[in-house]
Amino acid sequence: MTTMLLDTTKGIVEFTYKGVGPTVLLLKGGHSTRDTDLSHSSLIYEGFSLLTVSRPGYDYTDVSTGKTPEDFADTIVEILDHLAIESVSVIAISAAGPTALALATRHPDRVSKIIMEAAMTAPWEENMKQRAKLLFGPAERMVWGSLRKMLKLFPDLVMKQLLSEMTTENAEEYLESLSPNDRRFVYDMLATSQSGKGFSLDLDHSVSDISHVQAPILGMYSQKDKSVQYTNALLLKSLAPHCEIYEVNADSHLIWIGKGAREVWDKRLEFLHQ
Repeated sequence: MTTMLLDTTKGIVEFTYKGVGPTVLLLKGGHSTRDTDLSHSSLIYEGFSLLTVSRPGYDYTDVSTGKTPEDFADTIVEILDHLAIESVSVIAISAAGPTALALATRHPDRVSKIIMEAAMTAPWEENMKQRAKLLFGPAERMVWGSLRKMLKLFPDLVMKQLLSEMTTENAEEYLESLSPNDRRFVYDMLATSQSGKGFSLDLDHSVSDISHVQAPILGMYSQKDKSVQYTNALLLKSLAPHCEIYEVNADSHLIWIGKGAREVWDKRLEFLHQ
């Protein structure tokens, strides 16, 4: 998939745009790079165009393009204008939740619907924020470099440590329950992760007034998600005027693998086709 760079009024933004059909804007979550694929690339085989925009501080997207979700929402509209796209369906993953909501609030005519996939609707808890800033702030290159080396030598150990931050279940038992394909998913996700300057920005993001979002929203969340707790789903449901919450039968934050993965894919397609 060819990567493109657009020189917007605020700086460089990296994106990819592929497929034929209605456009889906994909906003990836924290630590995700251009190479991180949580299965969404397959949407181009389902009759959709997929526009994947790297958020500020990730890949080649300049921090100046939007330190807040609201600022980057305006930058996204520049990309849509450049590509002559009138409106999009938006998929927001994890830490990208505030950006999707800001886009729908500030530019309601450009957003036809939103899918929040284990996506944040509330601020980070302060203790989690401080720990994340320590790990993934200035030292993030060293941290991810060490993690990738360890991943090659002791993959199960590293994956278990990652999963312990994502599941309310026993991480070792959860890892053992995964199929070979799902284990490869976790491995590849880790191998392609990099925080850059983006994750530090994510930690300070605030959420737009959800009650002003007029686009229909599908929220997909797991009760066993430790990193984006189910309270985010309850908040979204209570405040968004047009919202459906689908409780995913998943054992962790990673709703794209495991026993409920097929239902997540089917539910996403059903909503996009509506």
